[in-house]
Amino acid sequence: MEDAIPEQETFGDLKKMNCDDTCCYLNGRNVSKDIIIENPKDMFTFLPPKEDFIKEFKNPCWKGKDALDRDNLFCLPYFFIIGFTKCGTTDLFAILKRHILISSRSSKETHFFDRRRKGRGSRMQRGPYNLPRSFRFYANRGTYREDLMRTYKEIEGTNVLFHGITMDATPSYVWDNEFWETFHPGYKEPPVTNADTIAKLNPKTKFIFSLRDPINRMRSAYQFFCSFTGIYACDRPITPEKYHNLVVDAVEIFNTCLKNNTVRACTYSTETHQLATHLYASMYHVYIADYMKLFPRDQLYVLQMEEHISDPITSTNKLCDFLEIQRFPEDTLRSFLDKHKTRNQLNEDKRIPYVLPQTTKVLEEFFPQTSSRCVG
Repeated sequence: MEDAIPEQETFGDLKKMNCDDTCCYLNGRNVSKDIIIENPKDMFTFLPPKEDFIKEFKNPCWKGKDALDRDNLFCLPYFFIIGFTKCGTTDLFAILKRHILISSRSSKETHFFDRRRKGRGSRMQRGPYNLPRSFRFYANRGTYREDLMRTYKEIEGTNVLFHGITMDATPSYVWDNEFWETFHPGYKEPPVTNADTIAKLNPKTKFIFSLRDPINRMRSAYQFFCSFTGIYACDRPITPEKYHNLVVDAVEIFNTCLKNNTVRACTYSTETHQLATHLYASMYHVYIADYMKLFPRDQLYVLQMEEHISDPITSTNKLCDFLEIQRFPEDTLRSFLDKHKTRNQLNEDKRIPYVLPQTTKVLEEFFPQTSSRCVG
């Protein structure tokens, strides 16, 4: 979609905002105009035409000048692990980065596309506080260069010599478009999402969506987000009763929004985003639909967490097929899985002992179905 990304880099028409020569008043505070930028200035100017990608690499890479004016190798991820939070993406990342042809490119959850390119920090910082992170830095970060260069192999009939691929495993890319209204004032729904930005950079990107029963995902997200002190407005200690009240509030907020807006508008609206329950991030079909509008179906892989846990060997092999890389040797994969069981990082005192039946009923009535709500 060549026209998906607006030509201007700023969030919108500054004349329509409460601004002076240097600052705009946003979200209850004065923010420097230099910070109110949806994309870093080198986002598209530094990226070469697709025909200039190095043809000997399977991964999208090109040569360019780094910050010290040295010739260097820059790459975009070949694939992303996105969606959804608390759906087993950490374990999925741990498995795939063990593959001889996959470089992690950097640590898990780079948060470049959902936060750092917009000047937002980590842990759901709710507004633009920092200068946007350079795209050049993102494309040149990590030890992936050496990993890719080790994958040299001549195969007759192909000009690909380096078969390694890179990934970015940031599940919140799929749902975290927080404060999009800041960049596109006047719209009821976001005209541009993270999916549009990635499509503009590389329309051949592959995506792995990891999904989970949405009600179970919400419970897990509540436990996880409320484990942080001073970041989320959680009444600790967490209890089934407190969780029930939050769920009722979140559903009421969402349903109130639906009286005058579409499901998509309410899903993306920052005003409906009650962080504790994370209800909006269980609206899988809304987010995945935006990716399906931009990318061919064969570039999107939907993984059901419950099925992956029940048969990780078969599930991982299918992922390798999707990524067009050789499958793991079964003994190697089985040995790794035996040593790295799917885990819950929270202590018992930070988990809800149970969910009230009435809480489950509220959510079952809210979601269209109760058992098969995931996009396949």
